[in-house]
Amino acid sequence: MDIAGDREAPTFDGCFHSALYSIPETSRMLRDRFQYVARMLGYRQLRPGLLLSFADLSYELSAQLPEVAEPGWCEFATIRPESQETAVRMTSRAFDLEAASLQLPRLEDALAALSLNDRQPGAGHPDMSLVKFFDIYFQVAQAVMSHPILPPALVGPDQPALRFRTLMDRCNLEYYLRFDQQLLERAGASSAFDLIEWLPNR
Repeated sequence: MDIAGDREAPTFDGCFHSALYSIPETSRMLRDRFQYVARMLGYRQLRPGLLLSFADLSYELSAQLPEVAEPGWCEFATIRPESQETAVRMTSRAFDLEAASLQLPRLEDALAALSLNDRQPGAGHPDMSLVKFFDIYFQVAQAVMSHPILPPALVGPDQPALRFRTLMDRCNLEYYLRFDQQLLERAGASSAFDLIEWLPNR
């Protein structure tokens, strides 16, 4: 079990790759699919109808979607900010860095409580149930998948995405220390144990 997310930062060469689109309400299903696929690929919305990415993903996006019929339209372009400061602001808005920063303290506090402030992983809240643990695990995993790593030149070295991935690593350690052996024993007691296909490290 490991939701690691991407681990390498993209580069910023002075311009954003963008998707500009207008899909009417009558084609709402297509619009929703367009936005979902674009987000999964790495685009984020700067404003309605304008998505930004640090890589040219136009081919990948087009390949997964049917052609947008008139009166809808979609075009791909590059946008070159007039200054580094403008690029920083555009990145912060499109990739929602303020919301990510507000989310971090609560999750970091939760993991600190589980590891006794990193002094003894697995020792905090020893009676925590698997269900309660996965409430935390899911929130961290969701943050990892929602916040891609961004160019350090635009967000600095201590960006939220990296801190979320550190929390994900700590969640995985907490899981293995608390529940891994417990679940293996439960699986071993099952009549279907021989049918379980384990990952290579088992």
